[in-house]
Parts: sequence; C-alpha cells; structure tokens
Amino acid sequence: MKLTIDNHELELDEPMTIYHAAQKVGVDIPVMCYKEGYDYFTSCMICEVKDKATGQVHPACSASVTEGMEIDTQCEEIRERRKATLELLLSEHIGDCEAPCQRLCAIHSEVPRMIREIKDNQMDDAIATIRKDMAIPAILERFCNAPCEKGCRRGAHDEPVAIRHLSRHAAEWDLKRDNPYIPPTKDATGKKVAIVGSGVTGLAAAYYLALAGHSPTVFEQNEKVGGRLLTEYDENQLPRWVLEGEVKVLFGLGIEFKTDVRIGEDTTLNQLQEEFDAVCLACGQTENTTLESWGLEVTDKGLKANPKTGLTSIENVFAGGSVLKPQPAMLKLVQGAKGIAECINQSLHGVPITGIVEMYNHMMGRLQEGEIDIFVSGASPIPQVKPENLEINGFEKNEAEEETTRCMHCDCRAKDHCDLRIYSDEYGAKQAEFKGETRAKHEHINQNAGAVYEPGKCIKCGLCVRVTQDEGEEFGFTFVGRGFDVKAGVSLNQTLDRGLEKVAEKVIEACPTGALEENEKYEPAGRQFKSSPQNQ
Repeated sequence: MKLTIDNHELELDEPMTIYHAAQKVGVDIPVMCYKEGYDYFTSCMICEVKDKATGQVHPACSASVTEGMEIDTQCEEIRERRKATLELLLSEHIGDCEAPCQRLCAIHSEVPRMIREIKDNQMDDAIATIRKDMAIPAILERFCNAPCEKGCRRGAHDEPVAIRHLSRHAAEWDLKRDNPYIPPTKDATGKKVAIVGSGVTGLAAAYYLALAGHSPTVFEQNEKVGGRLLTEYDENQLPRWVLEGEVKVLFGLGIEFKTDVRIGEDTTLNQLQEEFDAVCLACGQTENTTLESWGLEVTDKGLKANPKTGLTSIENVFAGGSVLKPQPAMLKLVQGAKGIAECINQSLHGVPITGIVEMYNHMMGRLQEGEIDIFVSGASPIPQVKPENLEINGFEKNEAEEETTRCMHCDCRAKDHCDLRIYSDEYGAKQAEFKGETRAKHEHINQNAGAVYEPGKCIKCGLCVRVTQDEGEEFGFTFVGRGFDVKAGVSLNQTLDRGLEKVAEKVIEACPTGALEENEKYEPAGRQFKSSPQNQ
C-alpha cells in the first residue's frame, strides 16, 4: 500500500496506524493518551491529522493507513484543531507549571528546585541550579528586593520562605571553595563581544554571553573591575572576597578583562566595532556630550536606543543598564543584562531579535478557601528562621536547611517534561480561552505511595488505568464518576498506596502531565503513614 505523509512517499507491506507509519519517515505526531506497548484510547485527540485525498481528519494513534492517503500533520486546520483541543484541556487544568516565586523572579531563577537541593544537602546541584539563570548571585542576593518572596504562597499562612538568603547561602558556600562551580557553556561560536563597563550590568552581560558560547571582553576605565560596586558599598554590605569570587567565576568562563581603558582616549567605539562582532555599552550613566563624541545619537532623555532590543543608532552596538535609564535596583540591572545578552546572542546568530521568550506557564490563580491548608500540610509548620545579624552574616548551614523545610513545593513536579505544557507552548494555546466562571478545588493526594496524585492535572488519558491493569495491580486505577465529573482514581475506593503497590514508576513514566509524579517522601517500608485531612 502506497501513501504520503507530509510529502514523504512510503510503501507498506503490513497494516499499521498513521502514527507508526509517520515514524517510519521521521515525522513526529504529538500524542498524549497513547504510549508504545499499550492499547490506544483515543481520548485526547491531539494526534489528529488530515487526509488531503479525502478531506477527512483522523486520530493518528488509532486510525489505520489506507491506500492513497495524503496525510498532512501540520496544516493550518490541524494546528488550529490541536490548539483548540489543548485549550479545552487547559480550561479545567488545576495547578501551576512554575511556582509563583519563580514566575515573579525577574531573572526566572528556578527557586523551588534550589530549595529542595539545599534541603537534601545537594549543594553542588543547588549552585548549578542558581547559576543556570542568575549571574553574580553572591553579589545580587545581598541587595535583591526579593519579588520571589512577595509571591511565595507560604506568606498567606505565616511568612514567606527566606528565598533570597537561601540563594545567597548557596552562592557564598560556593565562593568559599578553592574551585567554585563554573557553569557549562554552549559550543563556542567564534563570535567576540566587547562590553564597555564592569559594573553589575557589564559583569552580568558578560556572564550570559559566555554561557551562550560567545567570547566577551570587558573594558573598564578604572584600575579594578567592579564599577560602582567598589564605590557604593562598604565592606559589611559587600565584602571584597565576594566580588573577587564572582570575578573568579567569570574568569573561569573565559571572559577577558581589560582595565585602565577609556573609550574616546585609549580606544574608540569604531575600533571596537572593527575588532568585535558586537559591542555592549554597560558604562552606567553617561553624559550626552560623551555619547555624542562616540558617534551615538542621543535625545533629551539620553542615549537613543530601541527599547525592546537595546540596539543603538550604530549597527551591532547595543546598550543596557543605567546608560539607558537610571536603575537603582540591582535586580533590574541583572534582569536587563540578561535580556540584552539574549538580544546580542540572537543578532550574532542572524535570527530575529525578540529578546527572552518564556515557555507557556499555567497558573492556578488566587487560592480558594482551604487550599492554603493543602499546601502547608506538606511542609514544616515552623516559623521563618531569623538568626541575628542575618543581613551581614547570612545563614549558617543548619539554619538554611531548617528554613528549606518550610517550602510548600508549589511548582509542578513535571514542569520540565509535561506534554500538556510542551504542546501548549508549541501551538500557542491560551489558558483562558474556554475559562469557566469558577474552577474546581485543588487536590493533593499523598498517602505514602510511590507517587503523588493531583487529580486536577489529570486529562483522563486512561494511561494509568491501562498500565495498572496490564501490569497486574490488585486494585490499580479506574475511572470514577460519570459524565463531566468522571476522573481517574484507585479502584474500589482504596488508598493510593494500594493502587500503586507494584508499578508506581511505570505509571509516573506514562502520565503525560504532572497528575502522577514521584513522591520524594515515600517510605516503602510500611504503611504507618497517616495523611492529614487535607491530603485525603
């Protein structure tokens, strides 16, 4: 039998589904309710494709190929159908992809993971998590205004988790080692970037550009690196070992520093343009007359630059930080440096300059009555840890570990691999397209089983039912209820640990969302665990 899939011709000797036929020619069709090795269920309909020969739409996971099919897996009609499918699923999805603390972090640091790593004394992992998103953390976290803590849900119960001091603790722990952590960089691009100024913006921009695989050189007009960091903060506020340690990390990334270099005297902007592929001005507040002498256009408000990309009037010359607009908050400077570094990175790769584009992020929204108790039930009830002289000395190891126990784990355990999130991002689905007047209440079932179950994230794909049945669980999962109220649950109203006695890992691996995820508190030795009422 002959057919085409996305203009790939193929000839088959045996019957098979459209999904499997597409795999033979390297075409990936999205699926959420189907998993290899188990029977199809055809419930999510994300796998729909169109046969141009007949005009019919088929579910690829269950429909068999027929002679003469002309399958199109990505035409506009199919993409719109998938988008609508996703939006219907999102309309009743209850949960957050990222915790509010991470969403509100200006540089998008993965706060909950960092907290769990400190809690488990996995400090190497904690600093890697921090430096993945955050430049100069040991400096920044001494002065950050901590919007993450304003978003921390724990604050609705007593006080937020002391996120800033936990991050500072890990960063300073790292710098006190002989060999602090040097994050991995992408493959070298061979592109060179000149950065004028070694203050917060310059150091942070150099960091992010180095992570992207470029070769930054930082030019500083004074003898020492640090810009205003050297003049505006005393030893108690910013010990020199902290600044020197962060510069050591930048050296480890291959960033070059040239001090005692004045633009307009020792070199010119034109010369930097000739030597480098791009230039980033991070020189702080600068007089219009000076900027004009460098050949830049200015206005009454200062340097003229595209507000979305930081691109100045000169090709491949970008600007960030206080040279554009006074920025008293250090967090804003680092955030701006991250954004301008991404714009430069996109320019060097010859792609449209869009700046940082974040992935789809589902939000539960304001908590309903009683829901804060569900979150708190999984965390330590202790008040916020507040040692004396915290701002000067930071947390001790035992204090930091104690504070981490207060985190309520608001982020989704599957946020990095949830198919619903990945496809919603790919197809531009909108959370509120089919939003109802009210949402169902958040549930979190944790009964000393190998998995945690959040029914509000279930898309009724049936995979948990099929896996537990095929693998011979005594009780396993089934569908409970009728009509719109149907949901997956353990058979015969048994507890979660009875339903997942043998195949918790397989069920977790099969779940396409975060409805069933690993329970890090699982104690398989016995069933003495008594869950709180909120966890029922």
